[in-house]
Amino acid sequence: MSVRPVLAAAAMLPMALADCGDIVSQPIGAPRQDASASSPQADATLAEAGIDAMPDAELPTSTVFCAGHGPVPLPGQTACLGDLAAVFRFAACACQSFDVSGTFSTDSFDSTSDAGPAITADLASIGSNGPITTNSQASIGGSLWSGGPGDDGGASVTLNGGRMAGGSIASDVHCAADMEVRGKYLVLGNLMANGNVTVAPGGVLAVLGTVTVPSGDTASNVQGTVVNGPVAVAAPCSCSNPIDVGAIVSAFANANQDSAVGLSPEAPLSGTVSLPCGLYYAAGIAGDTVDLRINGRVALFLDGDVSVTRDLRIELADDAELDMFVSGNVSIMGTFEIGDPNRPAQTRLYIGGPTLGLAGNASPLGANVYAPNAVLEISSNFEMWGSILAGRMQFSGDFQIHYDTSVLQVAAATGCEPSGGSCRSCSDCPSTAPACKAGTCAACTSNADCCAPLECFSGSCGLKVP
Repeated sequence: MSVRPVLAAAAMLPMALADCGDIVSQPIGAPRQDASASSPQADATLAEAGIDAMPDAELPTSTVFCAGHGPVPLPGQTACLGDLAAVFRFAACACQSFDVSGTFSTDSFDSTSDAGPAITADLASIGSNGPITTNSQASIGGSLWSGGPGDDGGASVTLNGGRMAGGSIASDVHCAADMEVRGKYLVLGNLMANGNVTVAPGGVLAVLGTVTVPSGDTASNVQGTVVNGPVAVAAPCSCSNPIDVGAIVSAFANANQDSAVGLSPEAPLSGTVSLPCGLYYAAGIAGDTVDLRINGRVALFLDGDVSVTRDLRIELADDAELDMFVSGNVSIMGTFEIGDPNRPAQTRLYIGGPTLGLAGNASPLGANVYAPNAVLEISSNFEMWGSILAGRMQFSGDFQIHYDTSVLQVAAATGCEPSGGSCRSCSDCPSTAPACKAGTCAACTSNADCCAPLECFSGSCGLKVP
């Protein structure tokens, strides 16, 4: 298998992938770029740059904003809001724990491909900074990353179920502590565990690659080549310095275009609201049934909660895109239709509060959701297009997610400048030097230099493309 990188938000290089039409790194919604042309580099995310508060934004003119492509510039910074999309490297990532009781599957596609959104099998990775537990059949179309055991000191990864139909992981497994397998699973890549790998009676674990555990630990009843060696797995999800969503919202309180469309900054959006291209600020979203129609390039800053007692619909017109920041909580009691499943990368939702309540069914949810402080518990079957990062995720029913890899192109936007040479993590560094080594940006030399689940290709970090 040959590999080529799809580069992430903090590690973008213009490139073309031959096969099935050319794919060129570009900001979402921008015209196709020639593969030989240079593209702007991304800055660090707001959180990883250690920015806790910002001055009021400078309102761009409507002409400049609507003629541009991709994210909104951060006030007082060279970075752009779209650079924050670096947090969407995984199909699903949990800051604390990830637990699925029903069947679970991930796959991926590129909504910007000339050949159309064909499904691929191994780019939709899952991660958790704590334990990962599956209790039924699991088909993971990517790698699996667990950054540590639970509070009880139990296994870092527990794979249950899969006894009848089996389960599979299309790429590598990275486990920061013990791993337990009680079902029948196939790992198509390598398995690295910083602890024991135990297969319970009746379970099966077959690994096509190499199984690595530290000296003194064992991998009992594993079908595959087992070697001893050091294993280090860092926390994979971007949770240590959460984006200050409230500060971003506050910065646009006095820099918005509400008056142009008759909005009141002191009132929540309700009923049917149609928004043309622009930056808007409101006191949340509230009502019985809310229909929000996005008709251009829109950045929406909500100072408060999204609280809908029945149904919520957020619909994007052709070529529209939405960055929505919610300083408070999200609670939707009925059905919800958010974004476009054919191009979920164009909808990015950032939620600052501790509650992400989705009581009804999504039909569909096509968006990338960032809610690092929130607990997401869903009792019904759940399917989404895009990606999600939450504090803790627990799914009692079946869970399917279709990851749009083109979200990693969002930061290659006009107006974003490369970060300086100093860094705190690999997310702070531009594509020419994507690794953070001893506080300095430099070219990567191994996969360990890249933010998970990205890998190192000729000095640059990106997703592995078959």
